[in-house]
Amino acid sequence: MRALPDPVGTVHEPAGAERATATLFPPGEALLSAIRGHHVGVHPLEKIAHRFGLLHQHRLARPVDECRCSSVELVLAVDVWVADRLPVPHPAATLHTETLGTVIDRLAEAQVRAYHLLMTVDPADPIVHAAWYRLAELVDGYTDLITEVTQRARRLPALRDRR
Repeated sequence: MRALPDPVGTVHEPAGAERATATLFPPGEALLSAIRGHHVGVHPLEKIAHRFGLLHQHRLARPVDECRCSSVELVLAVDVWVADRLPVPHPAATLHTETLGTVIDRLAEAQVRAYHLLMTVDPADPIVHAAWYRLAELVDGYTDLITEVTQRARRLPALRDRR
């Protein structure tokens, strides 16, 4: 769906565009649930988030280089899926420093780490609280990012910039 310029240069979205882009990205809670494997919805990004979760769980057991390659492939899968579906950013939209694939990868890594600490360290240990606090910050950052992208105020790095 492309934005249509009017004669004075103001951009108007076609009817229903805001509603369509609001469902483009799953909410942070859905990603967290998918990462943990509790509920993996039908959204393609939830399925990839679940694969990120499995990968990061595997890394806790055996951190090896083969895991890094898988992470790069999953980041690319997210970025390719997103590239064709992003709304056209406003000309004054600011550039985000990371792709959405990288953001979801960090979110998955943080959740797996926080849960692992909760299960293996005294829950009163400050490191557990810090891990969960960091996860909450990342979820807030993801939510802010997808809101700004759907409102066309933020743009993501172009896929071609990464090749």
